[in-house]
Amino acid sequence: MRIQADVFPAVATLADPGSLEDIDTLLPRGGAPKGSRKVDACRITVVDGLLLIAVDSPTGPRLVFKEKIESYSKKERIHRVKTETGKYVAFSKDNNCGCGSRLRTWNPYKNILTVQGDPTE
Repeated sequence: MRIQADVFPAVATLADPGSLEDIDTLLPRGGAPKGSRKVDACRITVVDGLLLIAVDSPTGPRLVFKEKIESYSKKERIHRVKTETGKYVAFSKDNNCGCGSRLRTWNPYKNILTVQGDPTE
């Protein structure tokens, strides 16, 4: 299992395919292209070629985004991902503490085994 990033608490911007000419212009905070979405108070993991974004819900951690990645980079504190479907994601550690969130103890790695199947097969 190759873990490239595991950020909590995180803040992210997700942009539609084709909405950017250069992924380096996408920032987790601040201006973003029309149609982009912001996600804060989340946990983001890049592991084994998958991007996982989870948020806390009344019933516990909930996975809200899962896609295979085409490229991943990190420059200073900003992580950038392009998914196989062409979506762009920029994320960084949030300044909030994440106190009281169940995301801190959430194990995203068991989801990877579920997606990939039984490793003994």
